[in-house]
Amino acid sequence: MIAPTAPDHVTHIVNRSTVMQLMHEDLARAHSALRLEEARRDQRVRRLAAAHRASRRAEQAALRARRLLALAAQM
Repeated sequence: MIAPTAPDHVTHIVNRSTVMQLMHEDLARAHSALRLEEARRDQRVRRLAAAHRASRRAEQAALRARRLLALAAQM
């Protein structure tokens, strides 16, 4: 006895449903990848800004030290 097969229109609907599911998964994966890249870029920006602030503070501390040294040398 041959097993009954689904009519062509039912098979088409199942295939279409699978394709739509895969499209949604691909879209979600692309969205996640985009969000991850944005987070990484934001993290790099924050690290760069922190490095600039630290550099500026170090320059200011060096300038203060030079001024104090100059004052001490004058005395």
